[in-house]
Amino acid sequence: MDELRNLFSESEYPECDGCSIIGQSKSFHCYLDHEEATESKDVLFLSDSFTHMYGDPYPFNKKEFALIQEVLPDWIKGNTYFSAAVKCPRVKEADMSPANMNICRKHVYQTILTIQPKLVFVCGNLAMKMLIKKSGITKKRGTPFSFEHEGFKCSVVPLYHPYSVLAEPRHRYLFELDIRNSISRVIEKKAKSKFTYEVIDTDEKFKSLEPLFATTSPVSCDIETTGLDFKRDRIQTIAFSHESGNFAIPVGHPNSPELNQDTLWGAVKRILNNPNNVKVFQNAKFDLKFLYNYDVGAYNVWDTKVMQHLVNENAPKSLSDLVNMYFPEELEEDAVC
Repeated sequence: MDELRNLFSESEYPECDGCSIIGQSKSFHCYLDHEEATESKDVLFLSDSFTHMYGDPYPFNKKEFALIQEVLPDWIKGNTYFSAAVKCPRVKEADMSPANMNICRKHVYQTILTIQPKLVFVCGNLAMKMLIKKSGITKKRGTPFSFEHEGFKCSVVPLYHPYSVLAEPRHRYLFELDIRNSISRVIEKKAKSKFTYEVIDTDEKFKSLEPLFATTSPVSCDIETTGLDFKRDRIQTIAFSHESGNFAIPVGHPNSPELNQDTLWGAVKRILNNPNNVKVFQNAKFDLKFLYNYDVGAYNVWDTKVMQHLVNENAPKSLSDLVNMYFPEELEEDAVC
């Protein structure tokens, strides 16, 4: 039987010689769909493996495909190609040994070289392992990776597989967000904001903070500390962001300038005690505990971590996660595969 299987593999699929999947009973093997492609597309969706429906291979079933179509912006739908990372049907991650993956990768690489996408969505853990050789879809979903093969470069973003989203509706929010933000960042190429800030390192520069004292516009605040224990550690820097500018006040650095402490904390109190506007923090209780040690309170506090929980209790809420969700164009370069 092994001899017959080897003979079948070598005669029918010489490009897959050595792959144990070829010896399994399946409706088809090694469907190289990219050989039928006639034009390049900006976006490529890769499922784990093909499925067999109505006598033909499809990378996603009807419900999975419909979910993707619901999420995709209308203007990009005609510029999107769908394929599978593994070219045989109904292949599970457990079936793909490292040897099988190495044999199969050349096919998905050829798909990318043929389609020439700017953005590749790898749906599911197996597809992610096939293309960027990483696992852990829960932590890596939404993270852009840089892919390069034979001189061609593109961005790769892992997604929850549509099957997982349909089975766990709580994943849909992140599924939609990852697709929307990746298209915005890679295809639309929204420009980064031009961020500048002023360091308040002399008493005279505290005049720059005067627009914040009675403003009705939101002011965001963040602190940096020497540690996490508010009873033992100290504040090193206080930063404010407002429509009039961004400001950093060195408070407890070893090389901090000699600032008048009454002027410093008087300014901080006037900003945070202003009753006419909103003060925005991330994880406000951490910052406020430290500020209370300096006899500083705050009125009208909004916490982005709490706000995100109210939007979707299942979504991650760290500051880096929120930037990735709402300001993807501000991210640094893609991670390296």
